[in-house]
Amino acid sequence: MLKRLLYTTAALSAPGLALTVATERLIRSRLFYTGEWHAAPPDDVRWPYEEAAFVAADGVELQGWFFKAQRADAPTLLFCHGTSYNASDMWVTEERARALHDFLRGVGCNFFVFDYRGYGRNSHLGTTEEGTYLDGAAALAWLHVRADVDPASIFFYGFSLGTGIATELALREPAAGLILRAPFTSIRAMMVDFVPRLRPLLSVTPWLPLTNYDNLAKARRLQAPLLVMHGDADETVPHHMGRRIFDAAPDPKQFATLTGSGHRDFATDLIVPAIGRFVDDVLSGRLTRTTPAAAATA
Repeated sequence: MLKRLLYTTAALSAPGLALTVATERLIRSRLFYTGEWHAAPPDDVRWPYEEAAFVAADGVELQGWFFKAQRADAPTLLFCHGTSYNASDMWVTEERARALHDFLRGVGCNFFVFDYRGYGRNSHLGTTEEGTYLDGAAALAWLHVRADVDPASIFFYGFSLGTGIATELALREPAAGLILRAPFTSIRAMMVDFVPRLRPLLSVTPWLPLTNYDNLAKARRLQAPLLVMHGDADETVPHHMGRRIFDAAPDPKQFATLTGSGHRDFATDLIVPAIGRFVDDVLSGRLTRTTPAAAATA
């Protein structure tokens, strides 16, 4: 308690406040940015879909796309995409549309992808960590009112930045399971990893950055089954961060190394078997303890 009070006092001092504001501006400008918005609908995916419009708790209007599985009783993946992306990136080229088609056919799940505030068609809006949490909750609420979606079989699936949103959502709302691809431990840890000379500064400013997405701390409190997938050639988020999150999380959990896969690679032949196995194991009740990493490696 005393330590927290000292941190707060330092942060609210004139130098601390100036440093906090400057750091937040830098972090948010580099963390929250969207890819170019493409207005064409996902017809090229060649999969039944429905466009969704919904509203976050603070009134922000959002957009998403629901891809319906072929089985009426299929589980659902609520997908939180990474930064520098938006939903339309998933079908903007013939190659990406084909990859999404192959993914949907392979996993056999309903798939709901949506854009956060500041992304896609909403690129004019400002983005905050808490704002993305509200957006994730709103997307989940949209799924909950559908008669063709069983709330008990919704899996939260996050990629990169989206792992921070999916992890927080799993702490706030019940989930059948949590799927994290290329998760980072925290923004603070990413700062040190990318710019090691920041370590001395951060050692005396433990409250920075305010925008942190502390996945590692949250992983210890998870109650949903967990799947972590991480490419061993990831050049953006180190593979060891995925391992640390996996090691910190309680059972039941699985880990899949995406062999030879980088951060931006969408290795369908590796991702689909890992997700399919995890979803089946969770819903069948077979996943009751940790699955060794080697057994989950494609």
